[in-house]
Amino acid sequence: MTVQGFFTYKYKKNEHSYACSQVPNVDIAFRELFEKSSPSRILEIGTFHGGTTALMRDLLDELNLHSSIIKSFDVHEQPWFKNLRSKNLEIIIDNIFTHSYLDISKPEAIENFIQSSGTTVVFCDGGSKINEFKIISKFLKPNDIIMAHDYTDTLENFNKNFKNKIWDWREIGDEHITSTCEEQNLKPFLKSTMDKFALACFKKH
Repeated sequence: MTVQGFFTYKYKKNEHSYACSQVPNVDIAFRELFEKSSPSRILEIGTFHGGTTALMRDLLDELNLHSSIIKSFDVHEQPWFKNLRSKNLEIIIDNIFTHSYLDISKPEAIENFIQSSGTTVVFCDGGSKINEFKIISKFLKPNDIIMAHDYTDTLENFNKNFKNKIWDWREIGDEHITSTCEEQNLKPFLKSTMDKFALACFKKH
């Protein structure tokens, strides 16, 4: 992975490269997550440029988690999705949320997938991370993990330590999800690592 700009990577392995809009060296966070949880499957909301999706697939393979499945949802087909699909990635073009983004319109698209045996990791990186986190967390089973991008726990921390330094976007914070975490019995997971990369990460208990 090589840095192309302050907030954009080009993730490249073999012949293809994909933009990766993440904090630099985010592979450190995902590698630790996969080492600690050995997920059977990953549900990603928001494929976008595909760099994070490709990175997760390659890390799983490097850790001999070849049978782990990645299913990624986006609302617009992109030319580079064809190459991503050839990497053992399932990319689905569909909006599974209601127009208001307050509920899920197609629970059948994700419920059985999440509820299957083994640990599921959900990565919320679509158009409304707060709502994605609140809605999808209801489907988690014990030991499943839910993540969200563009996260900093407090606004004070964001303004002091992240903005114009590490990451300029804060679309979700603790004040948005505390009640959901309490209702769904979600506890911080690998917080000291994930915080560095603007990632929320919670485990279902």
